Amino acid sequence: VFTDIQNSTHLWETYPEMHEALEVHNEVIRDLIRAYEGYEVKTIGDSFFIAFPEPYLAVRFAVQMQLAMLDADWPDSLLCLPDGLHELSPAGTPLWCGLRVRVGIHIGFAKLEINRETLKADYFGPTVNYAARVESKAIGGQVLVSRAVLNS
Repeated sequence: VFTDIQNSTHLWETYPEMHEALEVHNEVIRDLIRAYEGYEVKTIGDSFFIAFPEPYLAVRFAVQMQLAMLDADWPDSLLCLPDGLHELSPAGTPLWCGLRVRVGIHIGFAKLEINRETLKADYFGPTVNYAARVESKAIGGQVLVSRAVLNS
């Protein structure tokens, strides 16, 4: 699983409280990583790379993460920005609230390597690259899965 915040570069450049918003984002994601048996491989900026033991856990994590983002305790100033507005559907259901996070999920085998400095597991190879490409096709608020995930 890869996650990334939509328009984060722009937000970092123009929104002084981005660090506060990122802390909320990170807390939501890390709480759900634990709840769905995930392993935080690494973070790069505001992106997460997460491994799960089963595809259904990854999908459940991603869906619950999107729902949790709607209810997160975002800084009030974020909710006034185009990339953080609280928006409702015509039926009154929340569509957006806070940072917009895109998610991509793919499954397959990857090369495992233990980092000698951190002693943490890291994963490499085509499966990882493909998962990152799936995430890059999403927009904030979306969870995209590969055909391999759909078929699993």
